[in-house]
Amino acid sequence: MLVTVLGRYSPYAPVGGAGPGFVVQTGGVTLMLDGGQGTVARLQMQVRTADLTAVLVSHLHPDHIADLHSLQYLIADQAPGRDPLPVYAPDVANPDRHWLEPTTFCARFMRLLPLPVDEGISFGPVRVTFARTDHPEPCWAMRICDGSRTLVYTADTGAGVDLAPFARSADLLIAESTFVAANGQNRKGHMTAGEAADLARRAGVRRLLLTHFMPSTPIADAEAEARAVFPASEAAAEMRTYRV
Repeated sequence: MLVTVLGRYSPYAPVGGAGPGFVVQTGGVTLMLDGGQGTVARLQMQVRTADLTAVLVSHLHPDHIADLHSLQYLIADQAPGRDPLPVYAPDVANPDRHWLEPTTFCARFMRLLPLPVDEGISFGPVRVTFARTDHPEPCWAMRICDGSRTLVYTADTGAGVDLAPFARSADLLIAESTFVAANGQNRKGHMTAGEAADLARRAGVRRLLLTHFMPSTPIADAEAEARAVFPASEAAAEMRTYRV
């Protein structure tokens, strides 16, 4: 299983950076997780549009879906003969969900479907299950298993929901660490780097990637705070591919 970091910043992308987004490749399946600003351009550097299996959206905050409206035009231009791309997003009352609906022109290129948060979903050998997180907008963490390796992505969450059982023994945990507690940063519905590391420690995961940084967050400070709790922690590097 391979995971590529398309972007790691929120709520806006700094110069040269991108919003939250990941590509997971395993067993002939290619999934895009979220699609913040700047991620569709980077997606094209990583995979062929025709090979994208599905998009999974954790929640409907704009920093996680800002680029997904344009995805339908990418398909229309570069892969018009492919089957409609399924985009699974939370079926909740939020007007921003409208931006994921295909336009009339692109209706045959993309299909918006409810995120199957209760039953999970399978793509060939890949199984994805979901857990509700601690976030003001309904948001779901994702556990992706291919029968050999397991990746868990927290998406946006505070420490008010214990995701340790959901992330138990994962080979790689990608956890939001928006803030650094030592610098006086914190906000409801998001975690500090130390809280992300504590989750990794309690879940017994092998490795932790920190992501979802405020552009003003000192990355070195976030890494230091996390490693003091869970040594196998590092900041996710944009456009780097990690083997799970």
